[in-house]
Amino acid sequence: MAPQFDHAVIFVSDLEKAIADFVGLGFDVVRGGSHGSTENALIIFANQTYLELLGVKPGWSGRLMKMMGILAILEWLSARRGTIFFRLIRWISGELGPVDWCVRVDNLTTMTSEWSAQGLDVLKTKEFSRKRPDGKIARWYLGGTKNGYLPILLEDITPMVERMPLLAAGRHPNGATELLQIGLRENDTTFAGNVLKKFITPYSSSNSKNNDVINIGGVEVNFGGINMATKMSLTLSYSGGESQNLDLDKTHGVAIKMVPRT
Repeated sequence: MAPQFDHAVIFVSDLEKAIADFVGLGFDVVRGGSHGSTENALIIFANQTYLELLGVKPGWSGRLMKMMGILAILEWLSARRGTIFFRLIRWISGELGPVDWCVRVDNLTTMTSEWSAQGLDVLKTKEFSRKRPDGKIARWYLGGTKNGYLPILLEDITPMVERMPLLAAGRHPNGATELLQIGLRENDTTFAGNVLKKFITPYSSSNSKNNDVINIGGVEVNFGGINMATKMSLTLSYSGGESQNLDLDKTHGVAIKMVPRT
């Protein structure tokens, strides 16, 4: 399987409020379940991609904020140990809003081995799990590198639908159907694009003929410069007749544009 865009992650201070905000914008939001001290909710699209709303469980957030100094130490320790936790700890020790993105693969070990051979500082892959509200356990591996230009790599252990259920109605109440494009803010857009092309697209069978567009499993990835208003932007197809931009206060820092489905 060629690499597939899997999901983008938004870290929020209040998961219940974030769910209510996205429901208010016309999205179906599915509760994903718990991974220890954090829990999430998913906004799933018809092309097997999703937006993850991730928050600390109620009762943990106050203690967590008091432990920011400890988290800084943990980040250092994780970096020393060289595991993918180095990347994940930054999600909850940094700013709220969009924090990362993941690409789904079925050859994670092969890819990270080849990345290491090409000189990348590869982090050790770890197994993760999430207990769903129905009690089932979804399991997967995460791997990758410290390099923020590259996505986190995800390989499912349990069937993908246990981690990411299919969009039941095929579209959301607001008409949204598929994730078409993600934009990421980087200082050096040329360098970021070249890194992504070198280490991700050689494994992909769906590259665009346009050299300025990086296509990962049908989702276009673009890098915006420092003048980009938000750290992340998403373009969604929907059943409406005119393009519209969603309220940035309700999307928790991600600029979301809905465009008519063609």
